[in-house]
Amino acid sequence: MLSIDAWLDEKPYKEVYDGVIHEKVSPQLPHFAVAGAMIVLLQRWAGRRGLVGPELRVYLAPGITLVPDVAFMSHERFGAIPGDERAKPPIAPEIVVEIRSPDDRERNIRRKTELYLAHGAVLVVNVDPASRSVRLSDARAERVLAADEAIAHAAYPDLHIAVAEIFAPLADL
Repeated sequence: MLSIDAWLDEKPYKEVYDGVIHEKVSPQLPHFAVAGAMIVLLQRWAGRRGLVGPELRVYLAPGITLVPDVAFMSHERFGAIPGDERAKPPIAPEIVVEIRSPDDRERNIRRKTELYLAHGAVLVVNVDPASRSVRLSDARAERVLAADEAIAHAAYPDLHIAVAEIFAPLADL
């Protein structure tokens, strides 16, 4: 028997926020390449401290469910979720990566960033393969990284992911 919300995970995947059902944009090759790079780079940093992966549906509040393209959730955070809620985490991962697709709307990207941060994300990384830009957002500020900079954050002193590494897979496309 399907659960009441099983339709959310039928392709195309759906996200729900602000009382609207939003279909996830079908990813194209640059999205795929950057997502793969981010998983590898985040996993290299995360090591044994947590889980890194694609498309973890999170249930942030009634009527708000999002699916980050890539996410990191520490074992500590995951362990604090009651066992019966772990399959449908009720909290944002600490690090969320959203990868822009050509049809994504800026207002939706910004709204999802706000929602992730309001529901516990420490860092939201918005990556745009077309412009090869990376925007970091946390509870205090937002900034766009230059091509020679790296993802870093005070909450994770050893986090260092070079912008060039994120886009390296695009060199052959």
